[in-house]
Amino acid sequence: MVVLAASITTRNGKPLLSRQFRELTKERTMELLSNFQGLVSNISSDHTFLEDEHVRYVYRPFDNYYIILITNRQSNIIQDLSTLNLFSSTVNSYLASYDELEIFDNSFEILSSFDEIVTMGYKENLSISQVETYLAMESHEERIQEIIERNKEIEATEERKRRAKEIARKEQERKLGIYGGEFETANLVANSQNRFMASNDPNVANALNSYYSHASPAAQQSYSKQQHPQSFQNLDNDVASTTRGMKGMKLGGGAQPAMSRKISTPSRPSRGQTAEPEEDKPQNNGILITIKETINAEITRDGVISSSELKGVMELRINDPELAQAKIKLADSMDVKDHSYQFKTHPNIDKNVFTSSKTIGLRDSSKSFPSNDNSLGVLRWRKVGLPDDKALIPLDVSTWVSPSSDNDGLFEVTIEYESRKDLENILFKVPVYTENVKINEDSDDSNAEIIAIDDEEGITIKVDSCPNGSSGVVSLLVEAEFEDALFPLSIGFTGKAQGSASMVGVDISAVVGSETAEELPFDKITVIKPEQYVVV
Repeated sequence: MVVLAASITTRNGKPLLSRQFRELTKERTMELLSNFQGLVSNISSDHTFLEDEHVRYVYRPFDNYYIILITNRQSNIIQDLSTLNLFSSTVNSYLASYDELEIFDNSFEILSSFDEIVTMGYKENLSISQVETYLAMESHEERIQEIIERNKEIEATEERKRRAKEIARKEQERKLGIYGGEFETANLVANSQNRFMASNDPNVANALNSYYSHASPAAQQSYSKQQHPQSFQNLDNDVASTTRGMKGMKLGGGAQPAMSRKISTPSRPSRGQTAEPEEDKPQNNGILITIKETINAEITRDGVISSSELKGVMELRINDPELAQAKIKLADSMDVKDHSYQFKTHPNIDKNVFTSSKTIGLRDSSKSFPSNDNSLGVLRWRKVGLPDDKALIPLDVSTWVSPSSDNDGLFEVTIEYESRKDLENILFKVPVYTENVKINEDSDDSNAEIIAIDDEEGITIKVDSCPNGSSGVVSLLVEAEFEDALFPLSIGFTGKAQGSASMVGVDISAVVGSETAEELPFDKITVIKPEQYVVV
């Protein structure tokens, strides 16, 4: 026998669903079912099969519907009726009542059972229970794939939580004025003490000594300090200064002595004021205004800007009480009503005057700004750049990576960059821990140097400076398992200048007295630094 198609229709001839097992078009199937309706309406016998000049129809009525097998005329009628019984039993197992909507709701299961019973027009040697078993069987591969996808979602959620905690921790360190390396070392030692130092078990002490013997020099030093505090009371200040990380350029005055390696919580400044380490404070001649901007950017390897964000703050420092009743007039080119900048003034600043006349002054004219030479944030702003918008990008970066033609396992990495501001201490951090790395001097026009290799941040390459509008190339040969291991490439830099406008044009035209409107002398410093500036 050859089953051409299996269909379900209404008594009025409306096709509900059909499965073709041989090469029959939809139009041909509809034509055959239409012919069946014409034949069955003219027959009065109890036979359940019909023939025309081309095919045979084997059918069974149930309620207001027909289930129909279309076979060739040479098919064995006994086998056809047996196949029809199996089709009918399968359909009945899925339907509680013979309703058209119920048939549509279970159409996928019904057609799947048809496929199990007949393959390429020929009936399989199956019983109704075997058909139900095959349809109920699960796919092992599908279950494994579902487990893998679920585990990926769980891992991604945990990674997001971990990164959120890390960002919150770094932000807390920044607010406290504590540098990352010192904070992590102190935490490591403190946690170790809390958990193990109280124990008198010699095995614990041996385990700690073994661990710290292979740790970084900073961790070893901190551990030794906790074990022998008296030996470290006269620690050389030079050692402490080398572990603090790079500082910004000191403006005015000579070199200041380095801070001792002591981690302490700074005294809490008054509301809105920012406490600064003494040696980091630029010289203040009376009124000093600092515009600080922090950049977040994600750049593709070919230099396209995926996302960018700038956050800024204007800080005021006054050390003369006679200048404390001052007002800051912003540049005429600024549009303080531009909502894309999201300007926000200090609560004590007159917001209406700021919006109407671009002036920053106190709401209560009888009061004055603090004159204790501490920084007071008076204005904040935030701007989010559009994709591929370079307006917020102080350093354009693109990369070229290719496997080395001479050495297996090595990659040639070329970093091209161009500055839109005067930048110093530019750092490129490749997240690979290997000693097998060198600068390709033939393709290096930046006098770049490798300044650090460690298992936490990988390879750190430094370029001393890049003036506004200039560009450079850094090329290196580095060992890596695959290209993606070289990314994300983290970038750091310092932009600090006197008298220049901010990255987005925030600037000052004058500082005047509150009552006399007489212009007062002031100094201005612009600082630009990255928070998370990466090439992915």
